Amino acid sequence: MDYKEIIFEKSNQIATITFNRPDKLNAMTPRMMGELWDAIRKVEDDPTLRVTILTGAGRGFCAGQDLSSGGGTFDNLDQPQDAAERVKKEGSTLKRYFSLKKPVIVAINGPVVGVGVTIILPFDIRIASERARIGLVFNRRGVIPEYASPWLLPRIIGISKAAELMYTGRILNAKEALEFGLVSRVVPDNKLLDTARELAEEILLCAPVSVALTKRMLYQFLSETDVDKVESINHQYLGWVSTKADTREGVMSFLEKRKPEWKLKVPGDLPDFFPLE
Repeated sequence: MDYKEIIFEKSNQIATITFNRPDKLNAMTPRMMGELWDAIRKVEDDPTLRVTILTGAGRGFCAGQDLSSGGGTFDNLDQPQDAAERVKKEGSTLKRYFSLKKPVIVAINGPVVGVGVTIILPFDIRIASERARIGLVFNRRGVIPEYASPWLLPRIIGISKAAELMYTGRILNAKEALEFGLVSRVVPDNKLLDTARELAEEILLCAPVSVALTKRMLYQFLSETDVDKVESINHQYLGWVSTKADTREGVMSFLEKRKPEWKLKVPGDLPDFFPLE
């Protein structure tokens, strides 16, 4: 795909995806969404890439849905029966997020509202610059939050805080977003991407397959109520990985006080039985 609304860059096992409609505060379009997922799929399929950083060009991260069509902006959304059939046939968008094997760090460089927020909630780590502003403004526009965010957001920040943000459509500043738990840290504007890269480099210190298996479990177990099943899956993965070269390398590199040299790749070296359901 020829990218026109994002920038896709690769360096030292880290991919960077930048929303690139700065004159529109990176307002979301169908093309931008398609390009985002195309780039993420490239990362997933490339064993030389291990972490993605997602950010925005200019002074905004994403101004939500592009409203340039006016009052008819949402006319082309799936109708109730169509939406039900799509999810039944294709599976939910949220499951597509949860099936990703490589971490995504979201570096929120400025204002982000509406769909700009709901598309980043299922990603792994969110950090913000001091000028970030975050708002779930759907009810103020007469619509409702999408991408199963009414299910996911309470699991991230709790039901009461989720209700406050969704019912009011209030826009939080960076400090408030940190207090609410929407982001894990707030940094000066000029340190945002450096901080994101530092986080990515910390992940690179860990074994790729171990990260992928841990990531799978974190999201799978969000909705699993059977603790026996949880422990069974957890220990099947543990039993498998403990016999592999990367476990030995992890122990020996620690004892020898050196940087590990991981052998197993993602994709390619995951268990034959992955993913366990």
